Amino acid sequence: MGRRRGKRFLVLWLAAAITFAGCGMTTEQRDYTIYGAVTGAAIGGGIGGGVFAADNSDNWPAIPAGIVGGAIIGGIIGYLMTPPPPPPPPPPPPPPPPPPPPPPPPPPEKIILRGVHFDFDRSNIRPQDAAVLDEAAETLKSHPNVTVNVNGYCDAIGSVRYNLRLSERRANAVVRYLADHGVAEGRMSPHGYGKTNFVATNRTAEGRAQNRRVELVPNQ
Repeated sequence: MGRRRGKRFLVLWLAAAITFAGCGMTTEQRDYTIYGAVTGAAIGGGIGGGVFAADNSDNWPAIPAGIVGGAIIGGIIGYLMTPPPPPPPPPPPPPPPPPPPPPPPPPPEKIILRGVHFDFDRSNIRPQDAAVLDEAAETLKSHPNVTVNVNGYCDAIGSVRYNLRLSERRANAVVRYLADHGVAEGRMSPHGYGKTNFVATNRTAEGRAQNRRVELVPNQ
């Protein structure tokens, strides 16, 4: 009875030890440890049985001692022989950065058109101003999408009503000149503002001459 109880206790102890040790292992480590312990126990039990047979005595503890020792050594060897786990997969590459915002549109080209001046109480284009209007016509033809306001003005001499009509005639004279030189009339809007928006004093002849004018103002 003593031998049977001893063997049963050792088997239960071995199973409990393997189960407890496997709680902190990976599945592969536990399998290799159990396989090594079982193999070691078999080898150790065989060695213990040989010692018991050779001794030819009542030295039965040699068998369970061989089983336990073989199981421990085999389990350790099995654990150490477990191949290392594969490295974790590399992290996914970071998402590409968002594309840069489109560049802002270039600012519209500023077109500057010089105006012309008129003699007192006249609305005809003076010969000395023809070159200025020729330059304005070429500029407008090179910018076909630009429209322009043609604004006529007068000096302070005369009535408001008369000067308003005179300023309109001056604006229309400039429109006709530019149209004759290739600028579509639909791109030009004539306006008469009479004796307003003075750019110089009306107390001198030179100042009044500067106020008798037509300004070309592009719509941009």
